[in-house]
Amino acid sequence: MTKSSSKLRFIQILPNISPKGEFILKDLPGSGKRIDVLCRCLAACFDWAPETWSKQDLEFVAVIENDIILVIDNPGDGVRGETWWANLISNALRGNPTEFITVEQKTLDALLEEYQGIPDSKIWVLEETGTPFKETIEVRKTSQNSFMLGDHRGFDSKTMKVIERFKINSLSIGKISHLSSHTIATVIATFECGSQ
Repeated sequence: MTKSSSKLRFIQILPNISPKGEFILKDLPGSGKRIDVLCRCLAACFDWAPETWSKQDLEFVAVIENDIILVIDNPGDGVRGETWWANLISNALRGNPTEFITVEQKTLDALLEEYQGIPDSKIWVLEETGTPFKETIEVRKTSQNSFMLGDHRGFDSKTMKVIERFKINSLSIGKISHLSSHTIATVIATFECGSQ
């Protein structure tokens, strides 16, 4: 396995998900206000997308209702799925997080300030109208790259104002709209190709 030289972080903005973790595992899209989108992205990040990139160098951050931050690190090996992830998220939001999930009371503004303060760190917004991803050489020059993405509706107006305030540049993996999970898989694959 190829050892990567930088951290990949995905920051998903989820303004509509309930912070109480009260959703039915058999009905994630209906009862969880599309918590299934987050679960699918976690599966892409840690379960099926990485081939040569070390999972130790991946991190996923979920911003829920702009008040709660879930930081998810490598859960280790094992067979998982969306329901497995949903169960862990529900437990974490109810005050019982597992060892690889951290729950913080923090706003998106505070989170971005923290990441922008890290040396050799860069934050990007993933959207169709951004600069073509593969043409942005700077992406591979930093030791930490954080990629922001929205839920199934994209970014709400409040998030867009935060993005503008922090002057975060946007990148695109293509002009066709992709599922968030496929976008994550594409970013990871691009970094894997660049690290070989």
